[in-house]
Amino acid sequence: IYNFEDALLVGAMLITFLRNADRVKVACMAQLVNVIAPIMTRNGGGVWAQTIYWPLMHASKYGRGTALRPVIDSPTYDCSDYEKVPLVDGTATLGDDGSVTLFAVNRDMNEDILLNADLRGFGGLKIAEHIVLHHDDVKAINTEENPGNVAPATGNGGVIDGGKLEIKLPSLSWNVIRLVKA
Repeated sequence: IYNFEDALLVGAMLITFLRNADRVKVACMAQLVNVIAPIMTRNGGGVWAQTIYWPLMHASKYGRGTALRPVIDSPTYDCSDYEKVPLVDGTATLGDDGSVTLFAVNRDMNEDILLNADLRGFGGLKIAEHIVLHHDDVKAINTEENPGNVAPATGNGGVIDGGKLEIKLPSLSWNVIRLVKA
């Protein structure tokens, strides 16, 4: 069973794959054919999506086109294995239609982080959608009885002014920000 923390780890892994798409041509997930698949069923019973389903679905649906390598300046933290780990991890894709999709994880367990992105090089864009996967309990799971316990929600939006995006990433969250031609 996957919990919310696992969903954030999968999101960070997908960001790494997209950010390195020039070298990573195929990435496989054993869980897709395993007993701990992203979509669970019970014989004669219900069906529900595990927490990791959402980042996988979002990356599959919106991570298309040309992988971009954004320059990210983020607050950092130290942990037992590493120093100066960025609190925000992210990447972006440029769609064939000129749309831009930002994928970001806010690792800060307590604080929202304001994401600023300079989009002037892409022409006029507007925010089409901000998808947020967040839960106050990192050990939260989805079950047959409570399938929507950890599920994406619409973010509070943001603003683009003069080609510069400003949008809030909630604490401990997976974010998909879809931008389309204005």
